[in-house]
Amino acid sequence: MSAHSTSGLGRRLGVAAATVGAGALITVSGVTAASSSAATGEQATTRAGSCATNYVSDGWVGKYGQNLQTIAGSGEITEPEFSLDGRKNKRLAFVSTGTNVAGTQPGIKNVLVSTRIGQIANDGGPWLRGGTTVISAGTGGPANGDSWHPSMSGFTGKGDAAKGPSKMAFLSKATNLPGGNPTGVSAYVANAGGGGIKRLNVPETATGVGISGDSKVLYVTTDKGIFVVKGGKAKKLASGSGFNTPTTTLNGAQAAYGQNGSIYTITAKGKRKKVTEGSDPQADGGFPGGGRQQGLVRAVSFHRGGTAYKFGIIASRSAKGLKAVGRTATSTSINGGGSATAFGNGPNACLIVQVLDSGKTGGYDVPQGQCPAGQGDVTDVGVSTRYNYLAFSCSRGGLYLYHVGGK
Repeated sequence: MSAHSTSGLGRRLGVAAATVGAGALITVSGVTAASSSAATGEQATTRAGSCATNYVSDGWVGKYGQNLQTIAGSGEITEPEFSLDGRKNKRLAFVSTGTNVAGTQPGIKNVLVSTRIGQIANDGGPWLRGGTTVISAGTGGPANGDSWHPSMSGFTGKGDAAKGPSKMAFLSKATNLPGGNPTGVSAYVANAGGGGIKRLNVPETATGVGISGDSKVLYVTTDKGIFVVKGGKAKKLASGSGFNTPTTTLNGAQAAYGQNGSIYTITAKGKRKKVTEGSDPQADGGFPGGGRQQGLVRAVSFHRGGTAYKFGIIASRSAKGLKAVGRTATSTSINGGGSATAFGNGPNACLIVQVLDSGKTGGYDVPQGQCPAGQGDVTDVGVSTRYNYLAFSCSRGGLYLYHVGGK
C-alpha cells in the first residue's frame, strides 16, 4: 500500500470510507437491495456475467441474503484481507476507526483482526465470526496515530493442508508502537492474532508492505525505493520514487508492486520486470510447484480507468496477458490460486473466474455480495484463498462477508 491518503481508488492507495451501521454478526435478510451507481468503463472481455456490467435486481437479498453477514461494528472500514491458509481462512483483517473494540480511541484508524470460530474444516464451510482484536496496539495504551495496510500470511501446503497464518504486517504513523517510528510512517510485523509487534528496520518512509505466506519474507516500498526483509535484515532492491502496494507469494520469491501508474514484478534478488499499466496490483499466492518457478507470481489483478483487470503471467495460452473483467470504482482482489478476481460494481460485489491452467472462463451472473439498502456502494473487497468467501465494505456502512460456497 502506498503512503496514506484519503482520496482516489485503491485499497492500498486510499479508499472511500465506509461507516458501519449494524452490530457484528447480523444476518442481512428481508432487506431490499440498494440501487446501482456503477462506474462506467470498458466492457468485460472475459465471460464476466451481468454482475460485472449492469446487474440490477431488487430481490437479491431475499434470495441470497442468508449467506451474508455483518462482520464489523462502528467506524470507517477499509482494506478487508483474509489469511491465506487454504480453505480455512481463520482470520480476516481490516482497517477501522471504530471504538467498540478495546484498545482503540476516536478518530484513529487501527488494524483489526476478526477470528473465525466454530468447526473449521478445510472445506470452505460457513464462516462464523468470533472475537475482534486490535493488532496495531500502542505500548501501554491505544496507538496515537493511524495504522493501515494489513497484509496476512498463510498458504496451502502439501496434501492441500492449510498452513498458518503465523504473522501479519501493516503500516503506521503512530509513535508509540514497539520500536518507535523514526521515519514518520513505518512498516511493522506482528502475530496474526495480536501482540509481538516489531518495527521492520527500513531506513526510509514506508509506503507499503507485503508479507509472504510462510511469514519469512517481507517487501517494503518506501518514498525512495523497495526493500526485501529476511531474518530482520533489510536489503534495498531498487531506488526511485512512486513505489507502492507490494504483495508477495507463498515463499516471497517474487512480489508485485505499483510505481507511477505502472505495475512491476521483482524477485528477492532484485530482478525487475514491467507487467502493464495500472494501479493497486494484487499478486496471487505464487506458483505452488517445486523448482525454479516456485513462489513466482502467476497473475495480478488491478484497476485502470474504471475497469478491473487480471494479467496472467504463468498461465495457459488463453489465460495469459491482459484480461478486462468488469466495470469498477474500487480496488480489486485476487485469490491465492490466481483464478478469481473480485471487485465492486455499484452495490454489487463481483467475482469473475478464469482458471490459469486451463484458461476456462466463467463468472457469477449473480453478485457474490451486495450492500443492503441505504448502505451505498461497494468500496473495497477481499477474496479468500479458494474464493469460498468474499468480504467487502460499503460506502455508507458495514463490512460484510458473503459465503460463496464450499469447494
